[in-house]
Amino acid sequence: MNFAWMAREACPIVEFHDVRTEKFKMDKYLSLIEDRLAGPLLAAGGTPLGHFAVDDHPDRLILLRGFADMGSRRRALTAFHQSPEWAAERREASELVRHASVSLTRAIKPADGIRPLRAGQRVVALISEVRFAEQIGNYHLWLRLLLRKAGLDPFAAFATLEAVNDVPAIPVVRDRSQHMVLMAAGGPLPELPRELRGMLRFPPETLVLAPARSLVW
Repeated sequence: MNFAWMAREACPIVEFHDVRTEKFKMDKYLSLIEDRLAGPLLAAGGTPLGHFAVDDHPDRLILLRGFADMGSRRRALTAFHQSPEWAAERREASELVRHASVSLTRAIKPADGIRPLRAGQRVVALISEVRFAEQIGNYHLWLRLLLRKAGLDPFAAFATLEAVNDVPAIPVVRDRSQHMVLMAAGGPLPELPRELRGMLRFPPETLVLAPARSLVW
Protein backbone atom coordinates (compact mmCIF):
# COMPACT_ATOMS: atom_id res chain seq x y z
CA MET A 1 0.00 0.00 0.00
CA ASN A 2 1.28 3.46 -0.86
CA PHE A 3 0.50 5.31 2.31
CA ALA A 4 2.45 7.82 4.34
CA TRP A 5 2.17 9.57 7.65
CA MET A 6 1.72 13.30 7.05
CA ALA A 7 4.11 15.56 8.96
CA ARG A 8 2.00 16.47 11.97
CA GLU A 9 2.37 15.63 15.65
CA ALA A 10 1.75 11.95 16.47
CA CYS A 11 -1.55 11.27 18.25
CA PRO A 12 -1.63 8.50 20.89
CA ILE A 13 -5.33 9.17 21.64
CA VAL A 14 -7.64 8.30 18.74
CA GLU A 15 -11.40 8.65 18.39
CA PHE A 16 -12.82 6.02 16.04
CA HIS A 17 -16.09 7.44 14.65
CA ASP A 18 -18.50 5.05 12.93
CA VAL A 19 -21.09 7.23 11.16
CA ARG A 20 -24.20 6.28 9.20
CA THR A 21 -25.47 9.29 7.30
CA GLU A 22 -28.96 9.75 5.98
CA LYS A 23 -29.43 8.29 2.50
CA PHE A 24 -27.40 10.14 -0.16
CA LYS A 25 -26.12 12.64 2.45
CA MET A 26 -22.53 11.38 2.81
CA ASP A 27 -20.96 13.98 0.52
CA LYS A 28 -22.89 16.79 2.17
CA TYR A 29 -21.85 15.57 5.61
CA LEU A 30 -18.19 15.38 4.56
CA SER A 31 -18.38 18.86 3.09
CA LEU A 32 -19.79 20.18 6.34
CA ILE A 33 -17.22 18.42 8.53
CA GLU A 34 -14.27 19.21 6.27
CA ASP A 35 -14.99 22.54 4.68
CA ARG A 36 -16.58 24.33 7.63
CA LEU A 37 -15.67 22.52 10.85
CA ALA A 38 -12.18 21.03 10.36
CA GLY A 39 -10.55 24.44 10.75
CA PRO A 40 -12.01 25.17 14.20
CA LEU A 41 -11.15 21.63 15.37
CA LEU A 42 -7.56 22.01 14.20
CA ALA A 43 -7.29 25.43 15.79
CA ALA A 44 -8.49 23.97 19.09
CA GLY A 45 -5.85 21.21 19.03
CA GLY A 46 -7.56 18.22 17.42
CA THR A 47 -6.19 16.42 14.37
CA PRO A 48 -8.30 14.74 11.65
CA LEU A 49 -6.39 11.51 10.87
CA GLY A 50 -8.42 9.90 8.11
CA HIS A 51 -11.89 9.84 6.54
CA PHE A 52 -13.03 6.63 4.86
CA ALA A 53 -16.07 5.42 2.97
CA VAL A 54 -17.03 1.79 3.57
CA ASP A 55 -17.42 -0.57 0.61
CA ASP A 56 -20.93 -2.03 0.24
CA HIS A 57 -22.27 0.48 2.78
CA PRO A 58 -23.00 3.61 0.70
CA ASP A 59 -23.96 5.79 3.68
CA ARG A 60 -21.32 4.63 6.18
CA LEU A 61 -18.16 6.53 7.11
CA ILE A 62 -15.21 5.77 9.37
CA LEU A 63 -13.58 8.95 10.70
CA LEU A 64 -10.39 9.01 12.81
CA ARG A 65 -9.56 11.99 15.02
CA GLY A 66 -6.42 12.23 17.12
CA PHE A 67 -5.16 14.08 20.18
CA ALA A 68 -1.81 14.34 21.94
CA ASP A 69 -3.26 13.28 25.31
CA MET A 70 -6.52 13.27 27.26
CA GLY A 71 -5.99 16.85 28.47
CA SER A 72 -5.52 18.03 24.90
CA ARG A 73 -8.65 16.15 23.87
CA ARG A 74 -10.71 17.78 26.62
CA ARG A 75 -9.45 21.27 25.80
CA ALA A 76 -9.79 20.86 22.04
CA LEU A 77 -13.28 19.39 22.06
CA THR A 78 -14.57 21.78 24.72
CA ALA A 79 -13.29 24.73 22.69
CA PHE A 80 -14.66 23.24 19.49
CA HIS A 81 -18.15 22.65 20.89
CA GLN A 82 -18.23 26.17 22.30
CA SER A 83 -17.12 27.71 18.99
CA PRO A 84 -19.52 29.87 16.97
CA GLU A 85 -18.90 27.62 13.96
CA TRP A 86 -20.28 24.55 15.77
CA ALA A 87 -23.18 26.53 17.21
CA ALA A 88 -24.12 27.57 13.69
CA GLU A 89 -23.74 24.12 12.10
CA ARG A 90 -24.77 21.74 14.89
CA ARG A 91 -28.38 21.37 13.80
CA GLU A 92 -27.50 20.75 10.16
CA ALA A 93 -24.87 18.17 11.14
CA SER A 94 -27.36 16.27 13.33
CA GLU A 95 -29.94 16.22 10.54
CA LEU A 96 -27.47 14.54 8.18
CA VAL A 97 -26.67 11.64 10.53
CA ARG A 98 -28.88 8.61 11.10
CA HIS A 99 -26.61 6.94 13.65
CA ALA A 100 -23.10 7.48 15.01
CA SER A 101 -20.92 5.85 17.64
CA VAL A 102 -17.52 6.89 18.93
CA SER A 103 -14.91 4.54 20.39
CA LEU A 104 -12.21 6.21 22.48
CA THR A 105 -8.97 4.33 21.84
CA ARG A 106 -5.24 4.39 22.41
CA ALA A 107 -2.75 3.73 19.64
CA ILE A 108 -0.83 0.46 19.94
CA LYS A 109 0.99 0.74 16.61
CA PRO A 110 2.84 3.00 15.97
CA ALA A 111 3.65 3.07 19.67
CA ASP A 112 3.96 6.87 19.84
CA GLY A 113 0.62 7.41 18.08
CA ILE A 114 -0.40 7.95 14.48
CA ARG A 115 -0.33 10.91 12.15
CA PRO A 116 -2.86 11.87 9.46
CA LEU A 117 -3.04 9.19 6.78
CA ARG A 118 -2.72 9.88 3.09
CA ALA A 119 -3.82 6.65 1.46
CA GLY A 120 -3.62 6.00 -2.27
CA GLN A 121 -5.27 2.59 -2.12
CA ARG A 122 -7.99 0.82 -0.23
CA VAL A 123 -7.52 -0.07 3.41
CA VAL A 124 -8.93 -3.02 5.36
CA ALA A 125 -10.11 -2.50 8.94
CA LEU A 126 -10.53 -5.49 11.23
CA ILE A 127 -12.62 -4.66 14.32
CA SER A 128 -12.76 -7.15 17.20
CA GLU A 129 -14.35 -7.13 20.62
CA VAL A 130 -12.58 -9.20 23.28
CA ARG A 131 -14.39 -10.70 26.23
CA PHE A 132 -12.10 -9.20 28.86
CA ALA A 133 -9.98 -6.03 28.77
CA GLU A 134 -6.89 -7.86 30.05
CA GLN A 135 -6.92 -10.00 26.89
CA ILE A 136 -6.20 -7.06 24.58
CA GLY A 137 -2.40 -7.38 24.78
CA ASN A 138 -2.27 -11.08 23.96
CA TYR A 139 -4.95 -10.76 21.29
CA HIS A 140 -3.00 -7.97 19.58
CA LEU A 141 0.29 -9.89 19.60
CA TRP A 142 -1.17 -13.15 18.34
CA LEU A 143 -3.35 -11.47 15.72
CA ARG A 144 -0.42 -9.45 14.40
CA LEU A 145 1.70 -12.61 14.13
CA LEU A 146 -1.12 -14.35 12.24
CA LEU A 147 -1.56 -11.41 9.86
CA ARG A 148 2.18 -11.01 9.28
CA LYS A 149 2.44 -14.65 8.24
CA ALA A 150 -0.31 -13.93 5.70
CA GLY A 151 1.58 -10.87 4.39
CA LEU A 152 -0.94 -8.47 5.94
CA ASP A 153 1.03 -6.80 8.74
CA PRO A 154 -1.13 -3.92 10.07
CA PHE A 155 0.29 -0.42 9.76
CA ALA A 156 -1.90 0.89 12.59
CA ALA A 157 -3.62 -0.67 15.59
CA PHE A 158 -5.85 0.73 18.34
CA ALA A 159 -7.54 -0.57 21.49
CA THR A 160 -10.20 0.77 23.82
CA LEU A 161 -8.78 3.33 26.24
CA GLU A 162 -9.87 2.36 29.73
CA ALA A 163 -10.38 5.92 30.96
CA VAL A 164 -13.22 8.16 32.04
CA ASN A 165 -14.63 10.19 29.16
CA ASP A 166 -14.33 13.78 30.39
CA VAL A 167 -16.04 15.33 27.34
CA PRO A 168 -19.81 14.87 27.83
CA ALA A 169 -20.50 16.43 24.42
CA ILE A 170 -18.91 13.33 22.80
CA PRO A 171 -20.58 10.19 24.20
CA VAL A 172 -18.32 7.17 23.68
CA VAL A 173 -18.91 3.42 23.58
CA ARG A 174 -18.83 2.01 27.11
CA ASP A 175 -18.30 -1.43 28.66
CA ARG A 176 -16.75 -2.89 25.51
CA SER A 177 -13.10 -3.78 24.93
CA GLN A 178 -12.46 -3.25 21.25
CA HIS A 179 -9.38 -3.80 19.11
CA MET A 180 -8.98 -2.32 15.63
CA VAL A 181 -6.28 -2.75 13.02
CA LEU A 182 -5.75 -1.04 9.67
CA MET A 183 -3.86 -2.88 6.94
CA ALA A 184 -3.26 -2.66 3.24
CA ALA A 185 -5.93 -4.31 1.13
CA GLY A 186 -4.41 -7.48 -0.23
CA GLY A 187 -5.10 -11.18 -0.08
CA PRO A 188 -7.87 -12.84 1.90
CA LEU A 189 -7.71 -12.63 5.66
CA PRO A 190 -6.66 -15.83 7.38
CA GLU A 191 -9.18 -17.66 9.52
CA LEU A 192 -8.72 -16.98 13.20
CA PRO A 193 -7.52 -20.02 15.14
CA ARG A 194 -9.68 -21.39 17.94
CA GLU A 195 -7.56 -19.69 20.63
CA LEU A 196 -8.18 -16.24 19.16
CA ARG A 197 -11.84 -16.87 18.44
CA GLY A 198 -12.27 -17.90 22.05
CA MET A 199 -11.13 -14.44 23.20
CA LEU A 200 -13.89 -12.67 21.27
CA ARG A 201 -17.52 -11.96 22.09
CA PHE A 202 -18.44 -11.99 18.38
CA PRO A 203 -16.71 -12.75 15.08
CA PRO A 204 -14.60 -9.74 14.02
CA GLU A 205 -16.02 -7.23 11.56
CA THR A 206 -14.05 -6.69 8.36
CA LEU A 207 -14.49 -3.40 6.51
CA VAL A 208 -12.94 -2.41 3.18
CA LEU A 209 -12.32 1.33 3.28
CA ALA A 210 -11.61 3.86 0.55
CA PRO A 211 -10.39 7.40 1.30
CA ALA A 212 -13.43 9.66 1.28
CA ARG A 213 -11.29 12.79 1.24
CA SER A 214 -7.58 13.48 0.82
CA LEU A 215 -6.33 15.10 4.01
CA VAL A 216 -4.16 17.99 2.91
CA TRP A 217 -3.36 20.93 5.20
